[in-house]
Amino acid sequence: MTAPFKAPAVVLDELGITEPSEIDIEAIAEYCGATIVYEPLDGSAARILGRDDRAYITIDANTSRARQRFSAGHELGHWMRDRGKVAFACTDREFEAYWVDDHPERRANRYAADLLLPRKLFQPLTRSMTPTFESTSELARMFTTSLTATAIRFVELGQEPAMIIASEPKQGRKWFSASDKVPKSLWPLARPGANTAAAKLLDGRLTSMAKPLDVEADEWIEHRDAHRYTIVEDSILGYGGLVLTLLWWRDQSQIIALHGDEDESVSELTGELTFTKRR
Repeated sequence: MTAPFKAPAVVLDELGITEPSEIDIEAIAEYCGATIVYEPLDGSAARILGRDDRAYITIDANTSRARQRFSAGHELGHWMRDRGKVAFACTDREFEAYWVDDHPERRANRYAADLLLPRKLFQPLTRSMTPTFESTSELARMFTTSLTATAIRFVELGQEPAMIIASEPKQGRKWFSASDKVPKSLWPLARPGANTAAAKLLDGRLTSMAKPLDVEADEWIEHRDAHRYTIVEDSILGYGGLVLTLLWWRDQSQIIALHGDEDESVSELTGELTFTKRR
């Protein structure tokens, strides 16, 4: 008889986990009926084979510990959602690319993020931080998680109105995730503007970004009044040429000015978003 699905928060509570250091992915997997083993893999970062109420997860032994943990959490997500009929082989590309839409890889990524970066432990740590990759790296080290997953969690649970955007050299925006403090009327452009660090990383004009920079909001945001404001950008090169960008608004002294069409009022917005007006 197969065991029922358990959400990550339920699993963590049942195991009495209260600190990031206690999130032992191997022990958690065993508790959920899956055994993790580490071997060199060719062509995939992780694999899972499951039958009835037992699964075996193989993780590439030649990757970083953070990658291994997220890969394990990802495969455990497959197992918990598709228990009894699981056979997946997942690459690093899947872990980077699938963060939107109702897709099995996206659901597995979400399970891993909720398990390894639980809200009750993660959110309090973001209260004194701005959403930069420097801060994200600090949190990623604390939780021993991948930078992408940690950055997405930071955007979701942090104090600042922010979004993360993944861009590819040819296709442009691959996916994005925004804080609930960002009004849905503020949609990112299909491609970052030519003057952004992300565009320069994508076309090779830049190899790394020294520090976050204020950029004109219309380089990133699709809105008729975006040219009047600035936004903070922090971009890095990710796996396979993917560029990851954290965007946020530094000055929160103003209520949202860019709020979309006439039928949407400030009071109807999901949250408050503020901009620094360009002088």
